[in-house]
Amino acid sequence: MELEILNLVHEAFHAHDWLNYAMKYVSALAAHGEISIACCIALLVFKRTRRCGMAMAVALALDFVVVNLILKNAIGRERPWTHDELAWAPGFYEKYGIELSLDYCFPSGHTAVTFCAAAVLVVFYRAKAVPAVFIALLIGFSRIYLCEHYVSDVAAGIAIGSLCGVVGYLLYREAEKLVWAWYKLRRYKIEARLFRTRLPKRGR
Repeated sequence: MELEILNLVHEAFHAHDWLNYAMKYVSALAAHGEISIACCIALLVFKRTRRCGMAMAVALALDFVVVNLILKNAIGRERPWTHDELAWAPGFYEKYGIELSLDYCFPSGHTAVTFCAAAVLVVFYRAKAVPAVFIALLIGFSRIYLCEHYVSDVAAGIAIGSLCGVVGYLLYREAEKLVWAWYKLRRYKIEARLFRTRLPKRGR
């Protein structure tokens, strides 16, 4: 059934060169999580957005472990283009210079990592994060469009990536609470020590 969907995508869209190239470059935005990592770094740079950046860093690390290290290898689902039903695929990829992912395909790593970042942005910024969700959806669609993933791979990527984003945020929030609790318990000792080190030598 899912291979039939990919064949329908091929018949309906792949005759349009401009769209094929567009989807190729959209997909490349998340080839190794680039767009999500760049967003995380940008958030970490500025003090106003640093908490969001730190939460996103935790979420992205969690997503990498869950998706790339655990689920892909545990499930071991082969890419759609390895099946004879997509006999046109090698020629299509060669024509447009599409670099194929050689790991297993469930769930979609491209989709998961972008939805992970988008979920953290939604938690922090609500409606302002809608563009990030749109970009994540576009990247997910590009993986189906290029027939590198089944529809179920992308659907799972949306669910798992979003869950990793929320759980990553919660983990960061708990870690932040622990750090603040530790600091409050020791604040007076720390401040007294800092005060003594700042006193002029004659005043000590």
